[in-house]
Amino acid sequence: MRLFQLSISLLYTATFLFKSNLCIDENDKKSILDGHNAARAQVGVAPVSWDNKIEAYIQDFVDKVKSDCIVKDDVKSPYGMNIASGYEASIGWVVIGEWVNEKNKYNYTSNSCVKGKECAHYTQLVWRNSVRVGCANVACGAGWPFYACAYDPPGNIEGQRPY
Repeated sequence: MRLFQLSISLLYTATFLFKSNLCIDENDKKSILDGHNAARAQVGVAPVSWDNKIEAYIQDFVDKVKSDCIVKDDVKSPYGMNIASGYEASIGWVVIGEWVNEKNKYNYTSNSCVKGKECAHYTQLVWRNSVRVGCANVACGAGWPFYACAYDPPGNIEGQRPY
């Protein structure tokens, strides 16, 4: 099964490399929402809906960093954000899958990531108070894919559990 998924991922990645328009279409939006909402349902959290205003915000954000796709640590945003880069970042459902896979690195009891592991993408994705999402992607510099989602209201609030 994993080999099949890898083959599909490589096929979509190859397709991306020849695709000049990186806009997220309605099918992409549906698969992004389906991935988010399946993960949210697993932990008893209400679904998120797509928000065009947030999509415009995050598209503007990725357009501003596309020359090098380096995000400064001091970025101020009214939204929570998840960011991915690399070939996998060309396809929304692959990115969402990677973020959902961080669930294995989240310890609910201690409300923290397993030592040395990343889980903040996952906790933002399932954050119970986040009800709207918008995502965008862009090719950086020499064509490296960069993908981002923004969430409203933002999650990952210190001292609070995501669900």
